[in-house]
Amino acid sequence: MNIDDKDANLKTFCNVGGLCREDQEILSKIGPQILPHISALTDDFYAVLQDDPQTAQYIEGRVEQLKKTHIAWMNELFSGNYGPEFIQRQERIGDVHVRVRVPPIFVAASMSFLRAAFPTIVAKNVHDHDLAGKAVGSLLRLLDLCQYLIDRKYNDTLMGNLGISPALLTRLQTIAK
Repeated sequence: MNIDDKDANLKTFCNVGGLCREDQEILSKIGPQILPHISALTDDFYAVLQDDPQTAQYIEGRVEQLKKTHIAWMNELFSGNYGPEFIQRQERIGDVHVRVRVPPIFVAASMSFLRAAFPTIVAKNVHDHDLAGKAVGSLLRLLDLCQYLIDRKYNDTLMGNLGISPALLTRLQTIAK
């Protein structure tokens, strides 16, 4: 991964999580086998969102447009390019979620849905079993990165609204009773 050395937290996240250049190569390699299934996965995902009373209200009347955006985002997961532009796009996704007041639990639940769905899609469509196993790990690490980048926009908003520093937020998050 080409991680900005100035972002110590992001560098640590990728280092500890194991996200590396090999993951980029693997996901790019399996992309042609997975991309044909992205539309169906998106349909399944939005069916689940529409069936949940809490999430349904956030997507009502916008499902088709949201599906297009979601498909474009998922296609990007298999591009093999996870540099600064990718990171900035994930952060913009976080900004949009905050701006339209999507609760963080919905991001976490959505990523959980994808973490559960993608391994099956990979197993069914990547016929090299060794590559498929590696690809699942790579994809899960990348989804974790996306969630981290989106989630930290919620923290940025909280810090800005409360006028607190990142160090104080960390301290508040780690205070034991």
